[in-house]
Amino acid sequence: MAEYGVTPAGFARPRLPEIRVEIIAALRANLRAKGLSDDIETRPDSIMGVLIDTFADRETALWEMGEGVYYATYPGSASGTSLDRAVAFSGVTRLAAERSKCYVIVYGLQGTSVPAGAQIRNRVTQTLWETSQAVTISAFAAADIRLVPTVQNDATYTVTVNGVDYSYTSDTVATIGDILAGLVAVLAAGPMQVSSDGSAIRLLAVDIGEAAVSATANMSVATLGSRALAQTIDPMAEEVAPGDLDTIVTLVDGWQSVTNLVSGSVGRSTETDAELRRRYQTGVFRFGAATLPSIAPNIQREVSGIRAIKVFQNDTDSIVDGRLPHSLHVVVDGGIEEEIAATIYKYKAAGIDTNGAIEKTVAAPEGDQLIRFDRPTPVYVWVKAALTLQPAAEQPFPVDGFELVAESINATGQTHEIGQDVIVQRFFSGIYQTQGIAEVDLQFAFASDPGDTPAPGDYSAANIVIGDIERAMFDPSRIEVT
Repeated sequence: MAEYGVTPAGFARPRLPEIRVEIIAALRANLRAKGLSDDIETRPDSIMGVLIDTFADRETALWEMGEGVYYATYPGSASGTSLDRAVAFSGVTRLAAERSKCYVIVYGLQGTSVPAGAQIRNRVTQTLWETSQAVTISAFAAADIRLVPTVQNDATYTVTVNGVDYSYTSDTVATIGDILAGLVAVLAAGPMQVSSDGSAIRLLAVDIGEAAVSATANMSVATLGSRALAQTIDPMAEEVAPGDLDTIVTLVDGWQSVTNLVSGSVGRSTETDAELRRRYQTGVFRFGAATLPSIAPNIQREVSGIRAIKVFQNDTDSIVDGRLPHSLHVVVDGGIEEEIAATIYKYKAAGIDTNGAIEKTVAAPEGDQLIRFDRPTPVYVWVKAALTLQPAAEQPFPVDGFELVAESINATGQTHEIGQDVIVQRFFSGIYQTQGIAEVDLQFAFASDPGDTPAPGDYSAANIVIGDIERAMFDPSRIEVT
């Protein structure tokens, strides 16, 4: 069987009938070599035929095992643990299941300690979340604080934020409105967002996370909250909108309320073989240092919850497409903002600036560093698929066929990266995996608001052009199969 095994064309495996013929030929040749008659009965129902088939089956199993070992060494054909080991040569490892994460603000009395593992409930899904670390509610780590001034004439009101004083002196005839307006004006220059509700000023550390806040005696603390990182108890993909995490489950003395002012980072299940194969090609770039191809793989490897990432650069001496000279522009979907900023700083080259609407300060040995990045602009896509079925006698359509087609469309849609156009033809391969389909009329509509309802005239069979920092967003609720 010289033509079988590892050949210049790859691995060639003989099939059972071929193996049986080879065994019979070898058996007869050996009989003749011993001077015996080769006139033997080889029918499957004969004694000799049963022996031949027994050995042929076992040899077939050995060839199948050899073929499996051969293909298990290549990322394109390996699966499971074999795929993990095959892609490891390029530095890629399978992404493990991740918990969804979100920063929450725990409100309560000064000095209250909320332990790690304290549980919070999502008001929408009723899923339990827990704090990943202990946090002490303190004005020295304030994420949200409301200060109520006492109305005094000719009095100085001072709020100190991270060691910097912001002062306002009231008029001879003071009013609460004038005092609040004056404090808002001076605190606007500080690092925290400031607002007034008519009775108090509110300071939010949205961009910096937390700040040390103190005030003069003519101001009292009405509400105090510190930031804590919360995560789902089990790995899962759960989206949370601002305000969703609002129910305390673990009662702690002094802990009064909880909420999230920002959206969370969506977790994930363990990366599938198909997803790992798609990401394999980027693995070799991970070994690079501060090169454009290496930045995205390294950020995605270190920051949990990232669903898509794209990195642009401007290596010229002038502003190009709004990007600063000699700068990077990272656009990332998913992940905690602070973790993204810290990882961008870790892998970008020294002296390289960053672009984006989101600004985060990263503490570094050489001093605080301002890192900018962006979130992709979502383009929400609606899909209508009208199926023409084959005759049932020719190829029956499955009972759950419509659901299978919808799942296929959604699965293809979820693979779209940032800046990737929606190409209609890309969806047909998955759709026709469902049997019994003769023809598909596939049409798309899109909008910037998921709450929109496209009119019939908004649907077309044309491709959807997606901008550089946009991402096509698919969801089963926006897919209709008939």
